[in-house]
Formats: sequence, structure tokens, C-alpha cells
Amino acid sequence: MNEDSTQHPPRKTRGFSLARLVRERRHGPEDPIKPPARKTRRFSLAQLTAERRRAVISFSAGLIVLLLIQIPAVEQSFLGAPDRQMMDTAFKLRADLIRGTADPILFIDIDDRTISQLGTKPGSFDLPPATTPRALMADLLEFIRTAPPAQAPRVVILDVDIAQPAPDGPDAIAQLQKELAAWATTPSAPPLIISRQPYPGAALGMDTPAQVLPTSPYDATVQAAPNIYWATPRVLGDQFGVIREFAPYDCVLTSTGMKPLYSAALIAYQFIERDPKVLDQAAAKHWMAEGAAQCQNQTAPQLRHGERIDYHFSLDLGFANRAWPSLDKGWPGAKACSDSDSAVVMRLSAIDISSAFKAGGDVSRDILCQHVVIIGGTNTSGGDFVQTPLNEMNGSAVLANAVRGLQLTHGGLRPIPLIIQILLLAAASMAMSASALASNRARTRTRQLRRSHEKHKLRHRLEIIFLNPVILNGIIALTAHGVGIVLLLVSLNFGLWGFVSAPVFAAAITETVQEFADG
Repeated sequence: MNEDSTQHPPRKTRGFSLARLVRERRHGPEDPIKPPARKTRRFSLAQLTAERRRAVISFSAGLIVLLLIQIPAVEQSFLGAPDRQMMDTAFKLRADLIRGTADPILFIDIDDRTISQLGTKPGSFDLPPATTPRALMADLLEFIRTAPPAQAPRVVILDVDIAQPAPDGPDAIAQLQKELAAWATTPSAPPLIISRQPYPGAALGMDTPAQVLPTSPYDATVQAAPNIYWATPRVLGDQFGVIREFAPYDCVLTSTGMKPLYSAALIAYQFIERDPKVLDQAAAKHWMAEGAAQCQNQTAPQLRHGERIDYHFSLDLGFANRAWPSLDKGWPGAKACSDSDSAVVMRLSAIDISSAFKAGGDVSRDILCQHVVIIGGTNTSGGDFVQTPLNEMNGSAVLANAVRGLQLTHGGLRPIPLIIQILLLAAASMAMSASALASNRARTRTRQLRRSHEKHKLRHRLEIIFLNPVILNGIIALTAHGVGIVLLLVSLNFGLWGFVSAPVFAAAITETVQEFADG
């Protein structure tokens, strides 16, 4: 055989090759007319320009919301709802875990058992007293006042309006007057803060728009006492009635003119803060000066916003038998007080203390040592229950969170610097723009699949779902919401908070609208 006979003639093809057949099975038939597309750059200049324009618009929308939400009235509206929810979640995650070096709380509870045993006919169907018996309060105050100086509390808050009618008559009023006079003349007695409730002028038959503080049998004693103070327990809620702030002061009309009635929490903080430098720089201190200036006006309006409460106790209605962790070893009062009395919160029924004290036994005062003592009531007759970001609480429990929260945050929660909030918003906006740019080709592919009538594989269906701009930007916004919660868990320990969620959601919505508008 010659050399030419060994070479087979080329086979006649039928217009396709094996490589072409594989390509068609993978990517569909090629257009015989349209030439194959040339390889292009990953992102064209037009795409980059369009995405940069969308990013600027989205960031601007988020920035507008961020600046508006700094206004308290706007923050309490629907615009602030995502950030309120973010802070509520942070409060719930850290509740009952924060120990810190702040002073512990002793809650002397005027509970239902106390009220029932002090009623006229215990065990009968007669209604219990509508207000706390004054003789009981006198006994409790005497028990605290007679404690040795080494076992004295830091401050005492009587969260009961003693100006209301006494259910146990004039003799009990005289007993309480005598005890307050003794408190005023006892050098070792701690500061005593008594809550008072102002009323609208119309409720007292007065033609005045100001809040009026009625007179009480104890006014002369309290006004002359160097260690007894009237205070307001008023708290402020949002549009849904959830208590988030306390009123730092009320401008009230008294028999001697307009005066500021400062918050019980704010007054207590002045006495429990040990570091004078921290007290001078406290964020909440400006309320004291503002109240003195604001209340000089006869028609001073009520405050619409106040000082934020750092919730860290979940003192719900069933906390009677709960136990809290011990204080941090760095608590300044640990050296002076017994370690067995160093729980963050302690609750005792008022009737137990009163009965033991009246029995004349040698009752230990160790439970008072260096504590913030709050005398209040969870009894049903008082009806003093409000909704908080954690759960439904008694008013005295809210006051406990407010007082100790001021000490934990070194004088009140402060907003994170605005520039940092803007940088966080910019980072979220860049993440949305980067995701849109990176998934541009994939989303083009999903749009083609969505328009076609062919049966799609599961992978293609998932692409259509998760590369949808609504889903993609929503995931980024929710991720920013979660990151904001984590940041709050850290920043709240330093007394800092900020707005992250609402501005990011605004940027995400704007980015999504532009995505659909651009086709």
C-alpha cells in the first residue's frame, strides 16, 4: 500500500460537531445568524455609573431618616419602630445578666398579703384598703432609720403618695408625721425620697393649665428637713403605651408658686454616685438645671420626652420567689457588707419586716447595708402596673431599673456620635450596592428564566427567589438589624445607643424601588 491509501478521506459532516452538540445540551441551541458574543469586561462603565447613582440616592434616603429620627417626636412615631424593636430585643437578651458595680436594690414590697393582713376583716369578702396604711409606712421607716450607720442604706425611696387619704385615720397620720420629724433630725439617716402625684388644675377646681401639687399634712416637716425630698414618679410611654423613659421633672404649682418636682430616680442618683467627676459629667444632670429654669414660667408645659430607662431587671409580676445573681466583686460596698446580702435584687414582703420589728426582737439590718431601698407595692388595690420593653411591671420595678440604670451607665444613656451612625449607614448602603452589582448577571439570567415557559430546575427556581431585589435587599436590611442588636448589646454596657435599623430599611426600600424602576 502506498502512503496515500492509508489516509481516510474526511467524513462529510451533517452541520454539527460533537463539541457543538455538548454546548447545545448545556446552554441551548446557538443562533446560526448571530455570531458568538465577545468576552466583555465583568462590569461595564455604564453599570458602574448606574449603580453608583443608585447607591447615592439610597444612602441619601437613609441619611434623611437618620437625621429626622434624632428628633424625639419623630423617633416615637412609626419611623422609629424598627430601632425601638432593636433596643427592646437587646434589653431582653441582656436582662438579669448585668451585674456591674452599681448598688443593689432592696425592694420592700407592700404586696397583696401585706394589704390583706392589714385590712379590717382579714379572710372576709370585704374590699382591701385602697391606699397603704400610714402606720405601716411609719414602722418601715423607723426600722430603716434606726439601723446602725455601718448598715445604713445608700438612699430610701418611698414610692407611695402619702398625701392621699389615709385608710387608718388621724392617729396613723400623726404617727407618720412623728417618724418623718425624727428622720429629719437623725444625722445618720439616709436621704429619703417620697413620691408625690400632681393633678391637673381642673381636678382641684383651679383655673390654671399647670399641674398642681396638693398640700399634705407633712409639707412643713418635709420642706424643713435636710434629708427628705418630694419627687415625681411619672414615666413616659411611646405611642403604644410602652414605658421607655422617665420624666426628669414636673413643673408643678404649689402654695408658694411654680416649682420643679424632680424625678425620684434623678434625685437618688445624686446620692448613690460615688465618683464626683462622673456625677459632674453625667448626661442626665442637665435636667436639674433645665427644670429650675423651665419652671419659672407659670404656664410651663409638660415634657413630651425624658430620660431613657436602661432596662436590665425583668421584674415581672411573678418575681416574688426569684433569685438574682450576686454583685460583681468590684462593687464598692462589698467590703462593708456581708457577702450573703449582695444579690443584685432582693425582695421582702413589707408585712414580714413590720411584724418582726413590732414584735420587739433584735432584727438584723444587714439587708439594708449600702442598698437602694425602694418601698412600693405590687398589691392589686394599687393597680400600679405598666407595660415595658421586657414585660408588664409594677411601677416600683420600673423605678428600680431607672435608678440603678443611671448608675450603670454613669449618668444616663447617651447617643452614639452621629458620625459613627452615618458610617454604619454608609457601610450598609455599600453592601446593598455591591450585592446588586455582583449579582447583576445572575439576576439577568433569572429574569430570562422567569419569562420563559420551560420547566425550571430547583436551582433555577431558588435563583429566581433569592436574587429578587426585594429578597436580596431585605436580607441585607435584616442583617443590619441583627448587627445593630449585637452592637447594642456591647454599647449599652458603656451607656451608648444609636439608630441603625430604620435608616437602613429606608435605604433598602429606596434601592429596591430604583432596581425595579431601572428594569
